[in-house]
Amino acid sequence: MIRWLGVFALLVPGIAWAQTTNQIGERAFQRCYSCHSVVKGETGLSGPNLAGLSVRAIASDPNFKYSKAFSKFAQYNRRWAPVLLERFLADPQKLVPGNAMGFFGLKKADERSAIVTYLMEIR
Repeated sequence: MIRWLGVFALLVPGIAWAQTTNQIGERAFQRCYSCHSVVKGETGLSGPNLAGLSVRAIASDPNFKYSKAFSKFAQYNRRWAPVLLERFLADPQKLVPGNAMGFFGLKKADERSAIVTYLMEIR
């Protein structure tokens, strides 16, 4: 019995950390909600819906008209790999010059990483 309690005690911090990382990502994403939704099928915002971002092609939301710059970028980059998305969040204009997004990037690497983790888990 004591041995099982010890194993459980070792597992709990890992579970708590994973939940905390997702919560940090969701909290950091709050500033993005004014333009983006993560609710599948929701439309009407000024940016594309980001639900399922990790499993669909870049610039493929049928309810959003992407800029020429983003459409060209999508021709050469098929999917948002975590590393690519983190680079975009750091400096959108550097990665996709001429994109129409009114966002200039996140300076804090931990926030970018948390948002990437959050978005990659949303289907």
